Amino acid sequence: MAKQVIKFYANWCGPCRIYGPTFTKVREELQGDIEFLEINVEEDPENLSGQYKVRGIPHTVVVQDGAELKAASGRLSEEQLKDLILN
Repeated sequence: MAKQVIKFYANWCGPCRIYGPTFTKVREELQGDIEFLEINVEEDPENLSGQYKVRGIPHTVVVQDGAELKAASGRLSEEQLKDLILN
């Protein structure tokens, strides 16, 4: 199964809005083998934020075969996000 990258955010969150374009840019560069998801924590019917123990936003989780590989809280730079996903 392909790797998934999940970004948890909320519309009212300032750091989330700043992080959004970075996440989008990296998604456009790496799309294909990696699936990117964006989950609004206030509209999370499957409770993925609870499943991945999200305590603060923005929060990014890398998942493969249903298992969490890595996670990072806060606004990541483009380099930090790529490192989280690829290494």
